[in-house]
Amino acid sequence: MTGKDQLIAWLNDAYGMENALIEILQHQIKDAKDYPQVRPRLEQHLEQTRGHAQMVKECIERLGGKTSTIKTGMAKLFGQMQALSTGLAKDEMLKNALVDYAAENFEVASYTALIHAAQELGEQQTATVCEQIRQEDEEMARWIQQNLPTLVQMTLQVVTR
Repeated sequence: MTGKDQLIAWLNDAYGMENALIEILQHQIKDAKDYPQVRPRLEQHLEQTRGHAQMVKECIERLGGKTSTIKTGMAKLFGQMQALSTGLAKDEMLKNALVDYAAENFEVASYTALIHAAQELGEQQTATVCEQIRQEDEEMARWIQQNLPTLVQMTLQVVTR
């Protein structure tokens, strides 16, 4: 396996990750119908995440690779299962936020590694794309962290009714 092959494999992991998050965000947007301060941000991040998946796919193809149907399918299945796992809980919005915060930080770490790998291999265009995605994921992680106190308060109001 060459360095370029490994980069393509890691990009496929990222592509699968983005597709899993699309599934999760779609479910969370439905769950957030009673949270007008949360839903618009989730909708915005869903659109960003769709864009991220497309951008990663384009990087894979530009490098001469193909997206992995198996990795993408498994990631989507994981996304559906994760979305369903909090669906019956009264505190699902808070649980979703905690999972999202972890996922966003995992994405930041993943794209940081991809940036360095792409730079090492002289693939600056891929590094630039990954940097853009990383910045948007860092913004989402910050938003979640800043809004956790409000979500905790709202959740306490819901569960104590």
